Amino acid sequence: MQIFHGDIVTCDQNGSVFKCLVEEEGKIIFVGDELPAVYADCSEIVELGPNALLPAFGDGHIHFSSWALFNSTFDVRSATTIAEIKPIIKSYADSDPKAKVIFGFGHSRHILSEKRLITRTELDEASKDRPVYLVCYDGHSAVANSAAIGLLSPKIRALRGFDLESGQLFHEAFLEATDLISGRIPPLKLMSFIAKGIDTLAEYGIGLVHTVEGVGFPRDLDVDLVRFVARSAQIQFRIYFQTMEVNKVLKRKLPRIGGCFACALDGCFGVKDAALLDPYSDDSQNKGILYYSDEAVMDFVTKANQAGLQVQLHCIGDAAVVQAVKAIKAALEDYPRMDHRHTLIHACLIPEPILEKIASLGIGVTLQPGFLISPLEPADYLEKIIGERAHQSSPIRKMIEMGIHVSGGSDGPVTVPNPIEGIYGACNHHDPEQSVSIVDALRMYTYNIAWTSFDEKERGSLENGKIADMIILNKNPLQLAPGNLLELKVEKLYLSGKEYIEGRSLPGILINSFKNRSRPV
Repeated sequence: MQIFHGDIVTCDQNGSVFKCLVEEEGKIIFVGDELPAVYADCSEIVELGPNALLPAFGDGHIHFSSWALFNSTFDVRSATTIAEIKPIIKSYADSDPKAKVIFGFGHSRHILSEKRLITRTELDEASKDRPVYLVCYDGHSAVANSAAIGLLSPKIRALRGFDLESGQLFHEAFLEATDLISGRIPPLKLMSFIAKGIDTLAEYGIGLVHTVEGVGFPRDLDVDLVRFVARSAQIQFRIYFQTMEVNKVLKRKLPRIGGCFACALDGCFGVKDAALLDPYSDDSQNKGILYYSDEAVMDFVTKANQAGLQVQLHCIGDAAVVQAVKAIKAALEDYPRMDHRHTLIHACLIPEPILEKIASLGIGVTLQPGFLISPLEPADYLEKIIGERAHQSSPIRKMIEMGIHVSGGSDGPVTVPNPIEGIYGACNHHDPEQSVSIVDALRMYTYNIAWTSFDEKERGSLENGKIADMIILNKNPLQLAPGNLLELKVEKLYLSGKEYIEGRSLPGILINSFKNRSRPV
């Protein structure tokens, strides 16, 4: 038994803050201001002092295996010139001479003095003999060196978005190339990346992860590897299979389907292929790309809904949001479900009438407030390409006031999976009228994430009977101004009442995974 005394920020529906919490055998057995006499003799008391106890954070949308890969390779977000990128690549290549492909992430022309992407020949200067695949910050484009392009089939080279001269890949070419090149990672190496990634998420205070998996590994190996490791992890994983093949999900007895890649209805603003109802402000001939017809999306969602699956759909532009909502509406008319918890991912631009439909249909929205404060895609760029619509994006407060269920995620590796940055972004929206309260932002990264995956009865808030997944922060966030929220740091993570243990060995993970084969993911 442990007693925590100090600021207990519960993140319950009333925004309650108490002074005492009692944990026993992994469960919360008391929360309140006055400690009952029955617990007076407990010798294990944690005095919080200036710190605060909160529910463990969650990440409502992350490409976990992809982020874990890039978390273990190299990141170029610190580079301010193309010349600075080359030694970063060379240093990593020298550190891992056996790597079959050199993967990197975070390339953004917006933070480079040249205001352009690196080219194939410039990547060749960093590593000529081994394939280099540098994914851009948006997760929808990449640049490949000559050796990496040599791996691509004629079919991929013929797809929209492939450019041999520059080595740049966009649209379908990027998706197919990423699937192919990701498959060259040895399974044991990927598993070691995943194990390291779990420890990193724990440092951010994350106890519940909603991960989208399925990026072209042979036989969907990444999906099964994450399923396998998740059974052993102290952190809870909920897997969304990125496929439109419903039978693949049912075969694995997973309750969720969707995400990005194969389930992406459109692209992104970084590549200007997010699907819009009206053209881009700086390109009157471009409305972006809808990857599927309305009929194809309706057919997919209807089949998944009939099978009792929870569906998530990537949609960034307003045309894609309209298509997603139309498909979910048709699926629910075909087979009504009162508590489906189907969810839109990103949903940056939402027409007002569609907001009302989202609310009336009970559709959730998982977005990435951390991106609102990212220099990788600055506000002036968005204003240039979509004009006034940039000020209408991600209307978080309006959605919450309309009763739409809004949760937060990182979209890692697109942003760093640090919930504190997401909470800061939600409270410091580029449109001040859409900034939310600190209480609502905390709920977006705790209770609301648990709700999205039907976990709210056990996790997401500090209430009697719930599992004691908790964090200690260095300060009480409710006592900070919104502009100071980045001062927060996670001091400790408790899962089922026990302090998180870092550095579990790969053999130990394998053994525990076999022991816990019935654990839900």
